[in-house]
Amino acid sequence: MKRMFLFCYFLLAAAFLVGCAAVERSGTEKAEAALGELPASFRGTLPCADCPGIRYQLSLFADGVYTLETVYLGSDEANRFHEKGEWSLDGAGKTLTLTDDEGARLWRVQDASTLEALDLEGNEINSSLDYILKRTDGFVSETLEDSYWRLIELKGEPVEASQGQREAHLVLHSEENRVAGATGCNQLSGSYRLEGDRLSFGPLATTRMACMNEADVESRFLAALEDTTSYRVLADRLEFYDENGELLALFAVQHLT
Repeated sequence: MKRMFLFCYFLLAAAFLVGCAAVERSGTEKAEAALGELPASFRGTLPCADCPGIRYQLSLFADGVYTLETVYLGSDEANRFHEKGEWSLDGAGKTLTLTDDEGARLWRVQDASTLEALDLEGNEINSSLDYILKRTDGFVSETLEDSYWRLIELKGEPVEASQGQREAHLVLHSEENRVAGATGCNQLSGSYRLEGDRLSFGPLATTRMACMNEADVESRFLAALEDTTSYRVLADRLEFYDENGELLALFAVQHLT
């Protein structure tokens, strides 16, 4: 009797797992049918009430995560914003919803290459202006190695460079598996190990300059690097995680040329 019970239990568990896998495949297939191969990037310049336009770069990832960079165009293009959230499609695969902490925005999926901004109720915007994002020829994403990554958050807390101090950053040099950068005060150097999405650092060394307000950032930054076990690049953002999946540090790419 006990053996029969265990057999039925494992049979039901196997059926449940197969059903979950089928649902997951169905969701992936629906997304790819509507949006094409993922990840994908979409770009466009949408109207702005008090500026020449708002440049959008939207990146959609296969696991339902999106990143969106918006730049309010002007003389210096200083008004640049970045958001990360989750995307979803309606049952027909015709409406794309982007959801973050601030709420949701809706887009019509005209085809796999074209997204059209909708109003808050999901209706077409009654305007002769252009509200279209077009798919780029290839997915637009930075590379982990040989890019300048500027530290912007430590465990969710913003990091800003003090005036006159070197900003905290990292560059992972692929040829020698060597990391170089700065902690916000001292220079940083050492080695790293990369296997798939697994990443670890060490040993690391820093110079010995005295830090004032940056001392806390330096110690927290070094602790985050020591605890890093994996990473993820989301378009122009880099995330470091520990073995429990906690987000330790967030970086933004900086183009030097």
